[in-house]
Amino acid sequence: MTQVVTYKPYPTMARFHNDVDKYTFRYIAGPPGSGKSVGCFWELMAIAIRQEPTPQKVRPTKFGVIRSTYGELERTTLETMKMWLPAKYTKVVHSKPIKVHTRLPLPDGTIADIQFDLIAIESPYDLGKLDSYEATAIWLNEMTGLPAALVGKAGERTGRYPPSNMWGDLDEDGNPRNHCTYSGVIGDYNYPPKDHWLVSFLHENTLPESTMLYEQPAALIEEVEPTTGAVSYRINRLAENLSNLDGGQKYMRDLSNYQALGEWDLINTRLLCRYGRAGGDGKAVFTNFDREFHVAEEKLEVLSHTHTLVSIDTSGIHPCALFWQHVRGAWHITDGVYGEEMGLQEFVEDVLVPLITLRYPGCDILCVCDPANARNALTATSPTETLEENGLKAILAPTNNFKDRLRASERLLSKTDRGRLIISPHVALLIDALDGGYQYRKLKATGITDQFSTSPLKNKYSHWADAFQYGALHLVSGTIDDDEADRARRVAQASIRRGRR
Repeated sequence: MTQVVTYKPYPTMARFHNDVDKYTFRYIAGPPGSGKSVGCFWELMAIAIRQEPTPQKVRPTKFGVIRSTYGELERTTLETMKMWLPAKYTKVVHSKPIKVHTRLPLPDGTIADIQFDLIAIESPYDLGKLDSYEATAIWLNEMTGLPAALVGKAGERTGRYPPSNMWGDLDEDGNPRNHCTYSGVIGDYNYPPKDHWLVSFLHENTLPESTMLYEQPAALIEEVEPTTGAVSYRINRLAENLSNLDGGQKYMRDLSNYQALGEWDLINTRLLCRYGRAGGDGKAVFTNFDREFHVAEEKLEVLSHTHTLVSIDTSGIHPCALFWQHVRGAWHITDGVYGEEMGLQEFVEDVLVPLITLRYPGCDILCVCDPANARNALTATSPTETLEENGLKAILAPTNNFKDRLRASERLLSKTDRGRLIISPHVALLIDALDGGYQYRKLKATGITDQFSTSPLKNKYSHWADAFQYGALHLVSGTIDDDEADRARRVAQASIRRGRR
């Protein structure tokens, strides 16, 4: 008896399937459990069935299926495929790559001879696995865990199977005729952190003509009571595949778990289809920061002839400076500048002084610097001396002790005094640093709870965070009461992370 398998796509995936001839690169984003992986698998099956048969009535195809680790491929991707592939016609070899081979008899008398190679690629260093690889199409599964360079590499390796010698005929120029019916890349993912390459590639920039992104409805809808600000959630009845998710109740159970664990970022990325915080899976250093509260809606104006604080991370070859002005009872961060592969002297002369001349005419400038920086080995000058040589008054921050810096920052970010700190939205990397980009690194340890490093990770956000902390230390005079800081953190944790990013 012939086994009959029925697959019916939901609206977003249906559009994905229907555009097979329009776009070489097709990607779908949405919540977990929404049918993305199943839909991508069936897209490959449809490509296989449409492949032109050989004279022997065989439709040969080969697909690369790529995810970040072999463990994930085994536990999830392979299991999805096995749900649909008939065991009678399918063989699985648990090698690296994992090999899946199926030969499906079709109603027209042909055989779909389909090879799947499940390949783990975690970083750009693994891209060599695809050198000389020949595939009909490639599926990038859970793309948030994959490197950006993989997109181009995958595109290069598609449209190369089946080989022309399976037919043996020649074109009008005497070359082997290409009978590969399809060439392209598909991919799926949950919503990524806001600094992930997928955001700039597919969400913020104009898509190439050959590329299309399909976005599924969110799993839940967030509702905010306008008077009290209380936040609640309900099932989005437009969400897809709800019939296989207990009518959406599974999403509500996930919500309860995330709330209990304080996993606010997962509520955003997996349930609300919003970008997560910058920086990946580490633990945010600053717990009091709230984009809605601390970031201005429009770019802040700079006041001339006004006392202006410039807090500077003077270390290494990545100096960073923030500009602060006190306006109507609030501290405004009006500008931020960063030096890429630039020494302090060059940064001061070519970046800092020109910006001050242009945007801060007549302002009384005071620079606050990292107190731990040594003298320049070549010039024998200290950071404060370098600044003073360029006409800028400079002092050292009270301390470089991390706990003192954190306490000062938490106090400055406190929401108990509304309007204490307002950041101009164009100082984007500082905002991302405060919103989780500056983080404690997640340790690779086993246990019931996640473990994190005791010192923040050095990354592209740390220089911005350091400059912020030196400013905070100066503004609060380096004297922070532990109990006050703890109270501020508790208040913040109870009121922020509502997902309104």
